[in-house]
Amino acid sequence: MGKDNFKVAVFGSSQPRPGTKRYEEARLLGRALAEAGWTIVSGGYHGVMEAASRGAKEGGGKTIGITTAFFGKKGLKPNEYIDTEIQTPTYAERLLKLTEISDGYVIMRGGSGTLNELFFSWELPDELSFSSPLDLLEYASEPEKAVEIIKNGIELIWHGNK
Repeated sequence: MGKDNFKVAVFGSSQPRPGTKRYEEARLLGRALAEAGWTIVSGGYHGVMEAASRGAKEGGGKTIGITTAFFGKKGLKPNEYIDTEIQTPTYAERLLKLTEISDGYVIMRGGSGTLNELFFSWELPDELSFSSPLDLLEYASEPEKAVEIIKNGIELIWHGNK
């Protein structure tokens, strides 16, 4: 697979706002991944999803947001940094699509939804025999290191709960 086709899903909390440490970490990560030539895939909404997508746009990259009609009914709209939106009918189908189209995964700090995404992306590809590699990373604060780890194909890394 060429690097131009490589898609990295970034999972994390919807809570961080611009200017906060967690938002800026995700923005820098998105930028570094985009500068490596990779497309950012996210849940398409706010917090870490928005920050990674914003960073990707700042780095000249492309973004895909996987949204769900479930959240749309509650008035939630995709963030402004999404190039391509793919809307799914349900939350479960959203998780499947995020996993299905991504070649690698970055897991940032979040709540129960992020844990759900972590375990879903960890287990489901084996169950469905996806051919895409599974790269999981709890991102610390070094976007260049995250890019290097994914490039080297390390399957699972825990940096601790910082």
